[in-house]
Amino acid sequence: MRSKFLGIGLTLLFFLVLEITVRVTGIHYLEQPEIFFVNLKKNFVESGKGDADIVVLGDSRSMALAGYAKDQKTEYSVYNHSLPAMGPKYYRFFLDKYLQKGNKKPKMVLFAASPKLYAEGYGPPLYDPDAKVVKENESIATYLGRRWNEGIEKNFFRTQTKPNVISYSGKQEDANQILWEFFGHRYLHQFTFSELAEQYSGVERLFILSKATPLLYESYRFHGAIRNALSQTNWKVDKNYQARSVFCESCENIEAGLCKPASSQLEDNLTIEDQINRHFGKYNISNRLKPELVLFSKQLVEKDLEWEKKNRPPYQYKKPDFTVLKDLIDYTRSQGIAFGMVYMPWIKERQETRESLDLLSDLKQFFSEHPEAKLFFFPESSYPSERFVDNIHYDCRGEKRVNEEFRQFVLPQVFRFLSSK
Repeated sequence: MRSKFLGIGLTLLFFLVLEITVRVTGIHYLEQPEIFFVNLKKNFVESGKGDADIVVLGDSRSMALAGYAKDQKTEYSVYNHSLPAMGPKYYRFFLDKYLQKGNKKPKMVLFAASPKLYAEGYGPPLYDPDAKVVKENESIATYLGRRWNEGIEKNFFRTQTKPNVISYSGKQEDANQILWEFFGHRYLHQFTFSELAEQYSGVERLFILSKATPLLYESYRFHGAIRNALSQTNWKVDKNYQARSVFCESCENIEAGLCKPASSQLEDNLTIEDQINRHFGKYNISNRLKPELVLFSKQLVEKDLEWEKKNRPPYQYKKPDFTVLKDLIDYTRSQGIAFGMVYMPWIKERQETRESLDLLSDLKQFFSEHPEAKLFFFPESSYPSERFVDNIHYDCRGEKRVNEEFRQFVLPQVFRFLSSK
């Protein structure tokens, strides 16, 4: 009996020591790059050291925009806080956190997200992302009533058939579950348990908190880093990694296949940190891809565009819901912060469709009704498809072009608008 309790005690002691070790060390530097990136951004915000005059918010495409320090050529400092796959709900809460953590209040928020994040409202709840059953979040009472009625109508004892099952590698998984496993860490690592509880309500709150509860234990939160730490390879760091980081900003070197992510997880994450720090939040995720994968992906884009050209679907346009933009404008105004939006260039064939042009027209009309905010444009709102690696992200040369035009054409407009305020 004594040896039994001794074994339990030693096990608990082991996990206690592990939990403390994880909490007091920078274990996230050994995490997978996606989780490391989110934690790096989170830690920067929580440090309270943010002092940019202009804060850029957006998604994985706008992550390609470089920020700038204030100097003789740059009137206002700019920092890019864009995050991938967070959805439209997080923007206001992110700004709340940014201000509450003691970062300097920015003079302006520059919004640079894709249409899906500003023209379709807040979208369906996290627990039903396809809106198969509900389009809006429910109260707990409403949810229980609906499920009870569904049980009576569909037979309590009948196994539910899932309509969106994907088969791959001999497995069958629900598509929503796959997407949550791939993107869910963006929510769970960017905000604490209590912050998530404040952001959500009803059934959506129960859903997100049920996912966040295990992460209260840091040893679970960074279990991938703990696993990576067991391999000696992941600890190796080339002393010249920063020089290689600069070397790998050349499109020629990236396209030649000389810039694949380091085999060491620590070196890979240190390289990501170096590029983000030097470019004030910028990181173009497509530069991590192997050249052959980039080529394959571009070929798929061209194939899709060719098919769409021959099989043009009938015109379908749904009036946009600009609730997200309206809420952001109202919030920034209440905080004494100017608001602007930059219209990011998209694939030429898709940007010039009737639907996209109508959306742009409605967007211009929306900003004309909100003169306290401003809509900014690049010299051209569309780029050739070869400047994209997929339907969303710029390739290296697309990133170079968008940053040259951002610095030379967009930021001067932004600075003039801000100075007029």
